[in-house]
Amino acid sequence: MKAILAINNKGYIGLKGGLPWKCSKDLEHFKKETMGAKLLVGYRTAQSLPKLPGRELIVNNKFEQLEEPITVDWCIGGKNTYEEFCHLFTELHVSIINDDTIGDVMGPDLRRLNPDCKIFEYYFEKD
Repeated sequence: MKAILAINNKGYIGLKGGLPWKCSKDLEHFKKETMGAKLLVGYRTAQSLPKLPGRELIVNNKFEQLEEPITVDWCIGGKNTYEEFCHLFTELHVSIINDDTIGDVMGPDLRRLNPDCKIFEYYFEKD
């Protein structure tokens, strides 16, 4: 499974159930990478997402156990879901947003949690 996340210069990935920034280029990148795929997402993150046409969401609900093996293409967050499943990641696609907003959710240290994962970094300016 691959993982995709966006993080800003300060290390934040969330603010009040959404993203701390607006970045159209990163959203285009996310859509291009995940179109047609099965996406693993945490319960709270799933509640805050807009509709994602062309993609199937598999919600990691803390009240229900996901069946092993998990057959999804991408993990799209949130923080707890990234941390729970990072041992399964083969690739990590990180969008680094040039933004200094203070959020309320820090990104997980996936490089430390899964040092064998291949990392791809993309750099975007916020809108």
